[in-house]
Amino acid sequence: MKRKALILVILVLCGSMVLWAGGSKEAPAQAQAQTPERINIVYWAFGSEGSAMNDTGELWTDWYTRVFNEFEETHPGVDIDFALRGYESGGTTLYVDAAVASGSPPDIYFDTKFRVKKYFEQGMLEDLAPALTAADRSAYDAAVFSGSVSKGFVWSIPASGGYWNYIVNKTLFERAGIADMLPQPPDYGWTTDQFLAAARAVNDPPNVYATALFAGSPSMDSATNHWMAGFPGAQFYDPEAGKFVVNQPAAVEVFTFLHQLYSEGLLVPGAAGHIDDTIDPYWLNGQVAMLGQGNWYDKITSRGIAEGTIEPFEYIHVQFPNKPGAPTTPVGMSNPDVWGVFAQDDPAKLAVIYELVNFMQAPENAAQIAAGWGKTPVRNDAPFDQSDPAVAAWMEAARKFGAYNSYFNDDVPCNYSEVRQAWAEARQELWQDNADVQGVLDAFAARADAIVDECR
Repeated sequence: MKRKALILVILVLCGSMVLWAGGSKEAPAQAQAQTPERINIVYWAFGSEGSAMNDTGELWTDWYTRVFNEFEETHPGVDIDFALRGYESGGTTLYVDAAVASGSPPDIYFDTKFRVKKYFEQGMLEDLAPALTAADRSAYDAAVFSGSVSKGFVWSIPASGGYWNYIVNKTLFERAGIADMLPQPPDYGWTTDQFLAAARAVNDPPNVYATALFAGSPSMDSATNHWMAGFPGAQFYDPEAGKFVVNQPAAVEVFTFLHQLYSEGLLVPGAAGHIDDTIDPYWLNGQVAMLGQGNWYDKITSRGIAEGTIEPFEYIHVQFPNKPGAPTTPVGMSNPDVWGVFAQDDPAKLAVIYELVNFMQAPENAAQIAAGWGKTPVRNDAPFDQSDPAVAAWMEAARKFGAYNSYFNDDVPCNYSEVRQAWAEARQELWQDNADVQGVLDAFAARADAIVDECR
């Protein structure tokens, strides 16, 4: 009996040891289950590796790294995978399109509004309303923010905006002895007749061309579109009728005038194939006297002078010419750069993404992003320097003459990127010898209507 009892005790002890050992093996697994999984957020911003901020010269990658490190320190377990994308595809969405097609788009995409809007139209973006507090919403310029909302759905959040107008190389006019032909203060307005006289006088090909237009890609098509702002009644798209009306008489008059500049040899040759980047050297080297979208040319000129890479020259900001008898042309509105978030299937990750977007759109960060792009922040509580004469001139002109959205992205209801590409191809046909302006615009309007009809 004692032997049997001893055996029973030994068996019970062994079983206890097995259970205890099993429990010790389970303990690390239980601890691991309680450890939250790391959250990886892929954040892409438009640009290219090695590009620098306009105001400070700091590399964008260095600034983003510093800011993201700050966020990660207060959010243990969060990793932000950042990259600059888009510039390598000529300012198009090809890189992002490829990522979408492969099923691996970025989580956060920061780019100009019309490029981000493409993915909203395809139903791919999250509603960003939860990323904003009531105080955030009230801090935004309502006119700009409204373009990021569709039927209450906040598909993007704007960081930067601002205004722009026409830029003139004053030094070229002074050397030619015709500075008195330029618009005069305080308004710096002029008519198309006055502009044409000045253009003819300063034009001295191949040394100096009066101005330039470009249609090689959709990029900066606003510099051409803005000419419509000085011709009352000229429209690109009629949102009430739901039709493109750039082929109607008021708009045809605009492009007939612009074709006259082409026909008289007042443009840098090859307008149909040029893009904004290929016109930059003409401006920087003093080979073109006047250009639209002056904020961009102010940016690259001030940088070139500061770096000593170009011969300094004096330039001024004036208004786009207006048709005789029409009011002074309103200034252009810079297309906002915005945040968009691709659809998420993990609520915990989406919550952190909302926090990151809220962190990035805070006044200080938003102000630096805007200044880095040579624009102004959309938030009215964001600190920024208004002492720059160029910025002050644009803002003063906007207060006097109003602003005009020459991107037309708020009017065109859908397939905006496809419409812009069709518009670039139409302008390529316009900048040809003996172009049929009415015929080209008729064909574009029909094509663009069909593009939009596909997505209604």
